[in-house]
Amino acid sequence: MAKIHVISLLQGTIGGVEEQLGNVAVLIPMAKMLKKYVPDAEISTSIQLTDEFCVANGITRVPNLWTISSRFDGMLKLLVSFTDLFRAGLWRFFKNFLHLNFPILIKRSKLERYANSDVVLDFNGDVFPSDTHSGLVLMHVLEILTIRQLEIPVIEFVSSPGPFNTWFTRSISRLMFGKMSVVTNREPVSSELLKQIGIKKVPIVNTACPAFLLKPAPVERANEIFLQENIDVKVRPLIGVTLCGYNLTDRTWGKPKNIGDLSLYISVLKDLLAGLQANVFLLPHVYRINPYTITGEHINGPDHDIALSLYRMVNEDEYKGRFKVIEGKYSAREAKSIIGQCDMYISGRLHAGVAALSQAIPTVLLGYGHKHRGFAKLLHQEKYVFEGTDSDKLKSIVQDAWENRENTAQILKDRMPRIRELVNLNFEIVKEIADLDKSERRHIPKEMSDAWVERGERF
Repeated sequence: MAKIHVISLLQGTIGGVEEQLGNVAVLIPMAKMLKKYVPDAEISTSIQLTDEFCVANGITRVPNLWTISSRFDGMLKLLVSFTDLFRAGLWRFFKNFLHLNFPILIKRSKLERYANSDVVLDFNGDVFPSDTHSGLVLMHVLEILTIRQLEIPVIEFVSSPGPFNTWFTRSISRLMFGKMSVVTNREPVSSELLKQIGIKKVPIVNTACPAFLLKPAPVERANEIFLQENIDVKVRPLIGVTLCGYNLTDRTWGKPKNIGDLSLYISVLKDLLAGLQANVFLLPHVYRINPYTITGEHINGPDHDIALSLYRMVNEDEYKGRFKVIEGKYSAREAKSIIGQCDMYISGRLHAGVAALSQAIPTVLLGYGHKHRGFAKLLHQEKYVFEGTDSDKLKSIVQDAWENRENTAQILKDRMPRIRELVNLNFEIVKEIADLDKSERRHIPKEMSDAWVERGERF
């Protein structure tokens, strides 16, 4: 039985990762595809997923016994990380140079778990290295180095690493990515960023995000939701919008302190509502967990705060019920089904955009980082990425997307078979590594890695 262990900077508290529907949209097909390509796989993870999610998707959660609640906790955990690396390095030295085996050196739950894995997947989305605390980044790098000392292959898996704007992020990233067995990036811009900081010898494969394969809930369920939300889907065009705190000048994942930046989007929405006579809804794509229950139920979060503020700023009463905020809390599959009924979508949340694009819905991405440009490039949609604060430019992009919607939809439909191939390639790589003898996994045969690069998308 192959043992696959998934690590991440996104560990968090139980259920925290599931607050973001985009994370769930990746994790569900990721688990399904791992089981498809490695049917006997035992999948474990240190990501603190809920029991319900783990049972439904065949994943074993490794408890996080140590949360960082103070600077002292952080320093102590960093010291433990250095100690783990030292012990793993000592074990390797005795094994390879003195031909002695001292299992006592790694007789500790985490090190033993790594040593017993056949392959480790490092799944970070876009948070490494610039979107989280530098101390956590350092501990994560030490974790990767420890696993490699134990001679276990590590795949940087369907991520969007970068940017690397400081000496620290460039140095620490060269150290970590230089130790990877292979890097599978879900979009090509990240691959270019890695090459710019000097990652040349490690194979970098341009693949695609598993979220493209998430199955939407049935159309009947979407219609039920629209009925509950008092949205008449017979009124066309139907246009959905998702915004987040990173679409504001004062970027935040939490509750925005200043919503004045939302004025950028008012004229665009009024053009759609008054000029196009569109039926428009605002869909939150990130929730929060109710801290007063043990069920992990979702409650409204910052996305809803932003949507409600924008709703009020636009003066909803003018548009006779054609402008709504989605109030219910829905699953990733339900959200994708809702989005799939639209004639056009405008999204600041990347995976709300993926939910649209994967269903051939013309989409304007409100970019706040390189990953939006990368996804758009993969789909030949670069001209529909908006970055900045120029309202006239945004209106021009939205107008272009609407006027060319039929052509765009056809381009997306034609592109999807290749996207599915690229998604599958991620899991074919995992399978091919898991099928190798343990001695071969230490250093992946070059002809194998060259073939992966060739099968990936080339730009």
